[in-house]
Amino acid sequence: MSISTGWQPIDWANRGGELLATHPRLAQRLLNRAICGLPSEAIAYYNLGIGLHQQRRIPAAIRAYRTSLALPGAPVIEATNNLSQDLLLQGCWAEGWELYEKRFAREPGKTPLLRQHFGEPRSGPFGDGQPLILMAEQGFGDTLQFCRFALVLQSLGHPVRLFCQPALVPLLQEGSGIQQVSDQLFPPDPAQPAGWLPLMSAARALAITDRNVPHPGPYLQADPARIAAWRQRLQRQPGKRLIALHWQGKPGHEHSLYSRGRSMTLADWLPLRQLENVEFLSVQKGEAAAQLEQAHGLPMVAGQAAFSATLDFRETAAALANCDLLLSSDSGVVHLAGALGVPTWVALRWIPEWRWGLSGSRTPWYASLRLFRQQRDGDWAGVVAEITREIEAEIAAG
Repeated sequence: MSISTGWQPIDWANRGGELLATHPRLAQRLLNRAICGLPSEAIAYYNLGIGLHQQRRIPAAIRAYRTSLALPGAPVIEATNNLSQDLLLQGCWAEGWELYEKRFAREPGKTPLLRQHFGEPRSGPFGDGQPLILMAEQGFGDTLQFCRFALVLQSLGHPVRLFCQPALVPLLQEGSGIQQVSDQLFPPDPAQPAGWLPLMSAARALAITDRNVPHPGPYLQADPARIAAWRQRLQRQPGKRLIALHWQGKPGHEHSLYSRGRSMTLADWLPLRQLENVEFLSVQKGEAAAQLEQAHGLPMVAGQAAFSATLDFRETAAALANCDLLLSSDSGVVHLAGALGVPTWVALRWIPEWRWGLSGSRTPWYASLRLFRQQRDGDWAGVVAEITREIEAEIAAG
């Protein structure tokens, strides 16, 4: 890359910002040079935080975001959002949850209707018996992960209604134990005024840390009749393990620098072909399911076509209940399996999303999960090799 010796600090800052996604280490060097000449440039520190995050230097990224927010002209909404997620990733949950409350500044249209009808959100303390509405606000996985807090609030004496995505309503109505689940917002009842809470705010409101995560699972149950039906439809071969496979989350959730790279392809899982006495069930949905046509020797269960024709979370839950193990990248199906208590091994990118932390093979969120982490950015081959070895060892041990 050609760099002019006549560049001014602002030129270094601009070029560093352009390189964040592709060359974060070089971007960091250019931004540091810019900051030497522009020590009060908030945007430069914000971009420096992104570059450091992309190198997995999370404490340094946190310091850069804090510096940016202390300076005039800071991109407050964006820097606060990144700072909150890096604090959570680092394990600083109390401060992370507090700053995460600022997320609605990025999408101010999400909450006005509830504020209009029900006032300001509840923030605790709880236990007074007021009816509560929990509003799902993000992806399927977030709803499945955080709906456990409806059960906590019910145990404290609150009648709870979860307002969530239509696709999840039948599953949660049948198997969650949450008193009311709906995709329709009912008008307030003057005789019984309700409070409300954004679902992703429940952890902060309940002062959740990594030491007191409630309901590590299972807290969802698949319908026994559906489980029995899928036992027949899948037509498992006697004596063989059935492993469910999933490789891609919703593409629209992976546009930001903080989420990109968490998905895989089916081709990444092809080394699993060497396993003996194993067959597979693809539980992938959406456009990525077309990759199943290129399974190239992965032995799929006889009932694969029957499952591929389904579009109901209840059917996915029942099919997973028939599997010995789920292998998946970071996606909503991981949260479904974890909530069901299905053994699940999760392939995580080098810099995972905040909910998985920076280290360790276990998570306080789900007792049935094991985490397999990239040792360098983009190295899915190493993750799949480790998973393959672990499955082979389990098979050998009987």
